[in-house]
Amino acid sequence: MSVLPTRLRKSAAPVAVLLPFAAFPVFAQEPAAEPRPPSQSSQPKSHMLRVPQRFSYVCDGGATVEVMLRGERARVTCNRKSYAMKHVLSGSGARYAEGSIVWWNKGSEGLLQDETDPDHPVILAENCKQTSPPDSPAATSSVSGTVTGRERIAVPENAILTVQLRDVSRADASAQVIAEQKIAFAGRQVPLPFLLPYDPAKIDPKHIYSISARITVDGQLRFLNTSAYRVITQGNPSKVDLLLHSVVKTAH
Repeated sequence: MSVLPTRLRKSAAPVAVLLPFAAFPVFAQEPAAEPRPPSQSSQPKSHMLRVPQRFSYVCDGGATVEVMLRGERARVTCNRKSYAMKHVLSGSGARYAEGSIVWWNKGSEGLLQDETDPDHPVILAENCKQTSPPDSPAATSSVSGTVTGRERIAVPENAILTVQLRDVSRADASAQVIAEQKIAFAGRQVPLPFLLPYDPAKIDPKHIYSISARITVDGQLRFLNTSAYRVITQGNPSKVDLLLHSVVKTAH
């Protein structure tokens, strides 16, 4: 079994959360909202397009490694050979693999090796140091899903969705925010998709993590989740659909 250099070791893992809604004014004549392919012209362009992130490394012996990340996928190039890798679970840093070829990285360091024989891995590039972009170790994992409401609602154009990944391990302390994302509705309606990147180095597999979401309008809270959506660690998923409830009392 391969061993990652001690300085690259640290646990990583993921978490999830669920939510419910009540209503803004509803248009009864509208059909139930369903996700549509982003290619349809009738749907506003997403504010969360996955922009690829590029990183360069210099390794022992003068070898260079180029890494392009897009969501859970990575294109790793070393010595003019290119590998199309997918993110896989790892107990130390972030790990991407194509077959037996594995790229590990932790912060600004990395390691490329061939694990055809797991007990005797062949090092392809080691002691790799990030050179570009400088001092910007980006999140390499994410939690994704959708936010919707129990009832059909009309969300104002200026509404803001805030999604947070939290460490909720300690019942006697406030939840620690690991990652946060704010998304403007800008005329869109629920269900609204989200992709929340996070740094896997901040994840402890022994801890409990959850996703929470809320919708505000002009700084006023309108919707939030009332159920817990655990994610990432302890067998929980990295994709969740959150159901939000309205906090606004409707007049009778």
